[in-house]
Amino acid sequence: MKISFIIAAFGAVLLSGCEMAEITQPPVQYKATKSLNEKGVKDFTARTFALKDGNRKEISGVPCKMSAPGFHSSFVTPAVVATPDMGPRTPVGSLSCTYNGDKKLEIMRPVNETVAQIESSAASAGAGAGIIGVIVSGISASTQKSRRDATLDQYGYPDVSVVFK
Repeated sequence: MKISFIIAAFGAVLLSGCEMAEITQPPVQYKATKSLNEKGVKDFTARTFALKDGNRKEISGVPCKMSAPGFHSSFVTPAVVATPDMGPRTPVGSLSCTYNGDKKLEIMRPVNETVAQIESSAASAGAGAGIIGVIVSGISASTQKSRRDATLDQYGYPDVSVVFK
């Protein structure tokens, strides 16, 4: 319990130095270029930053394009971007943004959000209980992963920060 509190307090201190711009536009929808047979929609957040004199400052209004086989979307940052959940068939994509003539490309790898949530919950549960807690939570996570219906797993892309120098 104490370790969780310390980690949360440390995270709050780190985030307090970084002011995040408010996202005022509605989620950006993707445009399909072929039949995707998606089973749902997942969102990720895209933000852009500039490094100046060693300081990282968020910049708004940067044009970006997310594309992957079968779909794409165009938007300005910061933005919440909708993407198709095609289960394990969710493809690797790319995000390209341009700021002051500088173009950055980020590879977007889909993640199994269901498995990630199981592992995160287990890690949180065992964090304050020492080595025994880590072992027990690992066994619990392994059991949950093996007993779940993998066809119901949700896939999406992680939030992304593009940094310009």
